Amino acid sequence: MSYAVVRMQKMKVHDLKGIQFHNQRERESRTNSDIDKERSHENYDLVHDGKIDYNEHIKEIIESQKTGTRKTRKDAVLVNELLVTSDREFFERLDPVEQKRFFEESFKLFSERYGKQNVAYATVHMDEKTPHMHLGVVPMRDGKLQGKNVFNRQELLWLQDEFPKHMQKLGFELERGEKGSGREHIETQEFKRQTLEKDIDLLEKNLKIKKNELMEMSKNIPPELKIKAKKEKKTIVEDKIITFGKPKTIEKETGNLVITHDEYKKMREVLNAANKIKSDYDRLQQTDLVKENKQLREIASETLKENKDLKERNETVRKEYTKLYWENDSLKEQISDLKHEIKSIYQSTKEYFKERTNDFRGHLRDFVDKVKKKVPGSEFERLNRIEKRHEMDRFMER
Repeated sequence: MSYAVVRMQKMKVHDLKGIQFHNQRERESRTNSDIDKERSHENYDLVHDGKIDYNEHIKEIIESQKTGTRKTRKDAVLVNELLVTSDREFFERLDPVEQKRFFEESFKLFSERYGKQNVAYATVHMDEKTPHMHLGVVPMRDGKLQGKNVFNRQELLWLQDEFPKHMQKLGFELERGEKGSGREHIETQEFKRQTLEKDIDLLEKNLKIKKNELMEMSKNIPPELKIKAKKEKKTIVEDKIITFGKPKTIEKETGNLVITHDEYKKMREVLNAANKIKSDYDRLQQTDLVKENKQLREIASETLKENKDLKERNETVRKEYTKLYWENDSLKEQISDLKHEIKSIYQSTKEYFKERTNDFRGHLRDFVDKVKKKVPGSEFERLNRIEKRHEMDRFMER
């Protein structure tokens, strides 16, 4: 039985344009060789009739429900995208109507669970090797973006457990993926690689079945065909040969062979089997099964190469991140030391004015104002502001 696949990916503001271009086929993909442009017209969206601007639409969804006045953080998760699909064998068992019903029922389930008003898009791609749906959920709850709460660990487990059960009740032959396999967390390229490998296995299985069928039929063909036949003869009267005043009657071969009905039937069976094998062999060599198997192997090879490149890039980014992390940590220590030094300078300046002038607060205020003009928002100014607040609090307590 085929597995149900629901993979969740977080999308921030800088991801939206890219996923928009991919989902709506607005630009030619340089990394996805699975897309068949001639079939892109078969794609559809269960929410929108035409193309939309993801940034604008998602902003509208957030603003229409937001209750607070705080601006959305720049690093906030704006969309949790669900990739809904199964393997190719599953979709090949379904006719076009049932394929569409699979995605419509999935859309209905997730719309009811997360709120139809929060589903930004539900794009179904039919122009790749395996049909699948990209469903974007804006994680709004109680007037706030709450990605961590809406899609927490319990929710991800619910997706893996309940989605296949729900689809089974609707008549779709699906089962849950293996627990602990990490299937719901695999990246897109890895997911495609696994799907391609499964497609290749299926094609090789079909080829093996056909090969076995041909082998069985070939058993009906004997290594040597022996047909029991007699040469046909006919009686003729030879006028030129006269025996005792009468023409001589002789038998002459006609060139034809005479076989029994059983022998003829046997010969026909052997010839039919031979023709069947030849016909199936020729068709098998020309069918898309062989060509597609070769193409899938080439695509799988390219995908593995892309995965290798991505891993290398990821390793480079990881090293760069580690380097920046330690640099950032070092800068934090330097900033902490500088703040401590500025605090000491502030206290020393305050003590200096206090020891030498009667109106030390006025002089300190003038000094802080000069610093403020030269360095607005400085640590010196912040310390002075905190001290004033504390003085005001003590005055109010009296």
